[in-house]
Amino acid sequence: MAKLAKLSTTGIGRAGEFLAASRFQMAGLETAHVDGSCDLHVTLPSKRVLRVEVKSSIQPTLSGAFKFSRGGSSAEIFVFVCMPLSLIRIFSDYQLKGHQTTTLRPAEFTQQAEADDIAGLFSR
Repeated sequence: MAKLAKLSTTGIGRAGEFLAASRFQMAGLETAHVDGSCDLHVTLPSKRVLRVEVKSSIQPTLSGAFKFSRGGSSAEIFVFVCMPLSLIRIFSDYQLKGHQTTTLRPAEFTQQAEADDIAGLFSR
């Protein structure tokens, strides 16, 4: 895992938003930063706009996993960013129903899982 600079909570969150936005843009999805009910708007090829909430984690728990909290967001899509690995995972609101907190092991953050998650957005 890469060594990261000391960042404020806001700085960590903002860095995660830019990482996620970069991945979406590189996949051909138009992305805009917004401040309000979500962090990003992602426009799909169908022209549908998704509200995206980005949650970032910089430090694993004692068990070695990364923990993410949904907060009170009404976004359709949640992106969990593992900052030390510079990888993302994407979940729909439906997938997270009933779960305020999601814990993911580092092994669940892979380039293939990230690519599959992004590809899954194209079928929405």
